Formats: sequence, C-alpha cells, structure tokens
Amino acid sequence: MSDLALPWPALLAMGLALASFVGVLAARWPAALADSPAPTAADLLARLCRPPSHCPHCHTRLRIYELIPVLSWLAQRGRCRHCQAPLGMGDTLLELTGAALALLLGWRHGADGLGLAAGLLFAFTLLALAWLDARSLWLPDALTLPLLWAGLLYTSLRAPAALPEHVWAAALGYGLLAGLNAIHLILRRRHGLGGGDAKLLAALGAWLGLWALPQILTLAALAGLIWALFTRQRALAFGPWLAAAGLAGWLWPGFTLL
Repeated sequence: MSDLALPWPALLAMGLALASFVGVLAARWPAALADSPAPTAADLLARLCRPPSHCPHCHTRLRIYELIPVLSWLAQRGRCRHCQAPLGMGDTLLELTGAALALLLGWRHGADGLGLAAGLLFAFTLLALAWLDARSLWLPDALTLPLLWAGLLYTSLRAPAALPEHVWAAALGYGLLAGLNAIHLILRRRHGLGGGDAKLLAALGAWLGLWALPQILTLAALAGLIWALFTRQRALAFGPWLAAAGLAGWLWPGFTLL
C-alpha cells in the first residue's frame, strides 16, 4: 500500500475513530430526539458528549484506556472490567468495519487527497445512516440531504461535464422509491418504504450517477431479500442495504450486475 495520500497506520486509526463516533451518534441521537422532538445543534452536541461514556450495565464511568476502539474490548475479553457483565460485539464490529473501509479507500484513491477526503465523507456518512437505520429504523434528513449536496459539489469539482447527469440521477433516485411507496400506499393503505430511503437513493445518485442506480437497487434488493429470508424478519430496514450497495459502487466503479 505504497503511494498513499495518508500512511496506512493513519488510515487505520482514522477509520477506528470515525466508526467509534458513528456508534456514539447512533446510540445517543435517537435518545436526544426522545427527550426533545426538535433539539438544537447545541443540545444535540451536548447530548453526544454527556454523560461521559459508561458501562451500560453498572453505569461506571469508563477511563480513557477503556475506550480504545477494538483493543479495549479485546483486552477486557468482551466484558466490563468493573462488573464483568458481557459487552456486545456490535460496536467492535462497527469499528472493524470502519478500519476496513478506511484502508479500502486508501487503496482505491492512492495519492489522490481530494478523492480520499470525499470517499471518507461518503463512506462514513453511509456507515452512520446504515447503523442508525439498523438500530432505529431512521434515516435522518440531517445526514441524507447534506450527503446529496456534497455529492453534487464533488461532481462539479471533479467532473463538471457530468453534473447534469448526476442531478438527474438524484431526481430519478428519489422519484423511483417515492413512487413505489406511493403505489404501495394506494394498494395496501400503508407505507412500504420510508421517506428516508428515497432521499438516500437520491444522494447515491448524486455521487455515483445514472449508471449506478439499477446496480444499487438490484444489489440492495437481493441482499435485503436474502437477509429477510434468513432472519425471517417482516419489517426490514432497507437503508443498510442501499448504503452497502452505494459503497460497492464507489469502491469498485464500473462493476455491473446487469
């Protein structure tokens, strides 16, 4: 992994740190909304920082050395060092995913600093959206809409001639899923998809363009269907599968299923 915009240890540390923050965000943001339906940015920031990190079982405040991503969990053998209660692997798997993403992005972009910065923004916003949707069935506009505009901005900087295509891709991505949901609502009198799914597909179109939409929808639908059959879930969060398909489109441009 030579000729990187950042050395691989820096990429690894960044991926672990960003994924750890995603875990905090996904755990505390929905709780902040439960306390206040419309928290200000200052309220949300305060909720993310307070109370300090603590054991979910005995509520003992954790020391800095107990908060090192992955390593602390391994050193403590997956248990709280105070009460010995088992700690789930969810956040550790999330951190490992973040580390792998950062290294893959380094491989994908090499010495292209702007591409790496954009890839990190794209990938870790998608990771946050996927984790929030998996945990809370929620894709917040505060993440999907800035992601959409960031995709159009990045396209305007790197490939200005492709900007109209990406604008159309965003519009078509939103219209496809919003239209499917409207048809489902008419036929079944209930929503089949959340509004956040349509906005997320619009954001993916803004980043990846028209060619990517059928690939994303095909891959996400297949993966979601396999997962639903395997777990026998009736209510399925579609956001994680859209996010995973979008990441695949970014990391392996030109890959096609159709």
